[in-house]
Amino acid sequence: MAQGRPKAAAKRPKAAAAAAAAARSSRGPRKGGRTIAPKKLRVIQQQKLKKRLEVGIRMRIEQETVQRAQGALPKKLALVTAPKGGKDKDRAKKGRG
Repeated sequence: MAQGRPKAAAKRPKAAAAAAAAARSSRGPRKGGRTIAPKKLRVIQQQKLKKRLEVGIRMRIEQETVQRAQGALPKKLALVTAPKGGKDKDRAKKGRG
């Protein structure tokens, strides 16, 4: 067994270690979701495949719904899409006054 203190612990002063720990705890929780990365490549590939299939199925269902709606209505159906980032830009232009 080794005797004495490890070199890494001896080099770092306790005041600096305490200050770093306090800074870490004062930041608070971080934004965004947390994902634990899978350790195996096969799991990652399965997740990608599943995601791609889900997106494809959802897009197909949306297309079929639109086609059925267009066939049932006497006039043509117009789809409305949300502008990308439009809300944030409008708020910035208006300002608070």
